[in-house]
Amino acid sequence: MTARPFHSLAQAAEIYYEELRRFIQRRTGSLAIAEDVVQETWIRATTSGAVMPDNPRAYLYRMARNLAIDHMRRNRRRETWVDGDADDGMLAHLESPSPAPDDVVSSRQEWHILTQAVAELPDKCREVFLLYRGRGLTMRQVAQTLGISDKTVEKHIARAMVHCRRRLRDAGRDV
Repeated sequence: MTARPFHSLAQAAEIYYEELRRFIQRRTGSLAIAEDVVQETWIRATTSGAVMPDNPRAYLYRMARNLAIDHMRRNRRRETWVDGDADDGMLAHLESPSPAPDDVVSSRQEWHILTQAVAELPDKCREVFLLYRGRGLTMRQVAQTLGISDKTVEKHIARAMVHCRRRLRDAGRDV
């Protein structure tokens, strides 16, 4: 197969755009990531002013592959390079479906501290806090539900937050 003659790297990037997108999508497993990476590849190809490489297709594939790796690193995903073809590899990011055991223990301890802290709150303060944080109501909705002023809701939430932070701090947790 002979390489197509191109006048610029930008022209080659436009011709291979869809092919590059499919290539990156297969390696990352994500259409969104593939589109971002190939768009960045196209931008760099059109603005780089680089000398036309001997094999623009291979150059663009390498650029896209490197940008995909950079993208995965930036997003803090654990990734590994798995050998595929002799001259190419396949990007496979491994995300654990469950959190690390230490994180589970830490989260459970914090949950226990917070449930105790909320239980220690005065009745009305606890009720306001649970409607706001637990049910996700707005301050105005909490005020209307309980027939109290917005300012009273604000004070109860602030008091509850200070109490919960204090309990977490007393237990040696960063807040």
